[in-house]
Amino acid sequence: MKILDALRKRRSSGSERDVPAATSSPDEHQLPISGYDQLKDKQVSDQLAQLSQVELAAVEAYERAHKNRPAVLDKLRYMRTSEPLPGYDALTTEQIATELAGADAQTVKAVRDYERKFQHRQAVLTEAARVLPASPASAGEERAHEEKATLLREGYADRERSAPDPPE
Repeated sequence: MKILDALRKRRSSGSERDVPAATSSPDEHQLPISGYDQLKDKQVSDQLAQLSQVELAAVEAYERAHKNRPAVLDKLRYMRTSEPLPGYDALTTEQIATELAGADAQTVKAVRDYERKFQHRQAVLTEAARVLPASPASAGEERAHEEKATLLREGYADRERSAPDPPE
């Protein structure tokens, strides 16, 4: 019981903030959001949409090591995802259009969805919509299509076998 009481007392006194931050987290002056420590949860959350995945990772590491605010961490969890193309956040609209030209449908959809969630560049969204109908299916999409066709064929075959014979 003494250990639990000591932990509760330590937690209520805020002494866990005295623990040094992990060495892998950036300092506040290295964060892409200036004055980070003075911002409220909503102010931080409102600025996350403008950050790249690398910057979001830095903010998350800092937040976990320092304030550990649930609202900010929840927003970061929503915002963090893998880029649809390597280095996507640093690519220009023209570079993305070039990549989309030879991409399969799954990649085009991933670019479109990522762009809708983060940068909202109309030129990228328009290009994705333009190339998607002509994009080849990815290997995963081909497999899924084949599996669906197989299930349909088997279903029809089962139905024909179990159907009563027509009266003569």
